[in-house]
Amino acid sequence: MEAEIPGQVVEDLLTSFLSAALGLELHVSIDTLERLPLNHRDRLQAVAVERIIWVAWQTNLGVVVATGRYDHEHSRRMTAHVMLIEWWIPPDTHHAGWWRANPKRPTEWTAGRSHLLASTLSNEKL
Repeated sequence: MEAEIPGQVVEDLLTSFLSAALGLELHVSIDTLERLPLNHRDRLQAVAVERIIWVAWQTNLGVVVATGRYDHEHSRRMTAHVMLIEWWIPPDTHHAGWWRANPKRPTEWTAGRSHLLASTLSNEKL
């Protein structure tokens, strides 16, 4: 297995995703759990089976949180950043899916296939 992708790279990719793929206006970064609204803290703790990389931003829609799990194997095969991304938008919108971005164009995101998501989530103990 290749070396781990630094957490900062995944955070930068998540921030790019929120801005470029979702079209959110990012105002202020929230960098500690304590600064998050309680409902977002609870959600992050519920999905954090392992160390999870997340970003949170005050946006034009309120506080938005996204988590990312980098898939090294698919990234290597596709020569792209491939991530399972989950995000929460106020008041109660939650989405999860596979997304990829070309390393040379990290602001251009493409949605992956949903069957990969189903097989990944069924193999995890959430």
